[in-house]
Formats: sequence, structure tokens, C-alpha cells
Amino acid sequence: MKVQTNIALNLVNITEEFKDSFSYENVGVTVTTEDRTYSKYTSLQEGLSSLIGIVMVTNGCPVMEFLKPMVRFHLPFATLVETIFRMASMYLMSQYFLRQKGKPYDFKLEGLEKIYSEVGQVNRDFSQRLADAASKDANINALVNLDCFATMVPLQAEEMLSEIERYFSAYLK
Repeated sequence: MKVQTNIALNLVNITEEFKDSFSYENVGVTVTTEDRTYSKYTSLQEGLSSLIGIVMVTNGCPVMEFLKPMVRFHLPFATLVETIFRMASMYLMSQYFLRQKGKPYDFKLEGLEKIYSEVGQVNRDFSQRLADAASKDANINALVNLDCFATMVPLQAEEMLSEIERYFSAYLK
């Protein structure tokens, strides 16, 4: 319960700011990181999705903790194929580190489905809380957008990785 409270407390300012906004409103979003700046004219929902996702992942939730490396290498406005590439890369990197430490590892991506299933449950739990706290849909649809990605990653990973394989032809000779 403490973890959910941490996430909720850290989402308060965001959800309060956008509780009276519609998800389809067009906005200019600028994301500035230590290394670069990203800008896009997009829906409020898309802009909020990245922000809410980062807050949820960086608040000590043991389920969301698996996504923490994605925050360091965050790609705002990522497509599904970019997200799957980054998630598979992150997961395989974690398995490489496990192997280096002599621990059991999974190079078949079997653990991804479990991780994303649990992430989806956290998203659904919070979506109801966000819906209860707002008069319009920007916050809830931003989280629904995140949950769609969480649902699609395990479903589409194999297919999209097969499509991406051609980019690795130099390695596969």
C-alpha cells in the first residue's frame, strides 16, 4: 500500500493540473533531458503518457521497478516498434548481467510477458483512481495509452522483432 501511496502522491500535481482537460487537446510538448531536447505538437494524452509513466516507474513500486532502465534511456513519443525494441534490448541486457553473475537467465524473452502483465495490473488499478479524480479525460486516457503499450508489447514482440531482424543482417552472416 505504501508504494501505491508514493505513486499517488507524486501524481497529484500532474493529475490536478490536467483534471479539467480533454485528452484530444492539441499541445506543444517539449521534453528536455540531460543529453537532448525533444519537441512535438501532439495530443495532451500523448504528452501526459510519458510524464505519468516516468513518475509511476520512479516511485519504488516493485512491479514498475523492472522498467526503470527505460527511464534513463527514455524516448518521448515512441512508437510501438520503438518501445518493443527498447524493451527487448533492456530485458536482454538484464539477462546478460544475470548470466555474467552466474544466475539463471532468459534469452527467450519469456519473462517479458509476466513483467508486462503485472505492469498492466498496476496501470488498471491507477486508471480507476485517475478517473475518480478528474472531470475530463486527459489523465485517464494518458494512462490508458500507457496500458495499451503494456498490453501490446508481449502480444506484438515476436512479430515486430522478426520485422526488425533485417536491420541486423551484418551480424547474421
